[in-house]
Amino acid sequence: IEPFLLSSSLLGVVAQRLVRKLCVHCRRHDGQLWHAVGCEKCGQTGYQGRVGVYELLQTTDQISAQIHNRASEAEIRAAAQRDGMRTMREDGERWLADGTTTQAELLRVTKD
Repeated sequence: IEPFLLSSSLLGVVAQRLVRKLCVHCRRHDGQLWHAVGCEKCGQTGYQGRVGVYELLQTTDQISAQIHNRASEAEIRAAAQRDGMRTMREDGERWLADGTTTQAELLRVTKD
């Protein structure tokens, strides 16, 4: 696809990953982080179910111009983050404090 076509028609890009949810019956908190333990209810895995983490890049005038000028992925990503885009990892951090998932699980699915 030619950059001028893409830059004039793209509205945004969504990315999604699923992280495993900690089993509410056996998860443990060590004072700082939540950890998977394992019990009969979760099949000794420590996890039960999944929840999504998302990233939305909205095509602003600046992003469109960068696409049109064949900017690199890193340049486009940096501009989007300056404009307030949250990365998947940043979105997933909301699931850490309440014990929905672990830091290790979030890092596993959002490694760059």
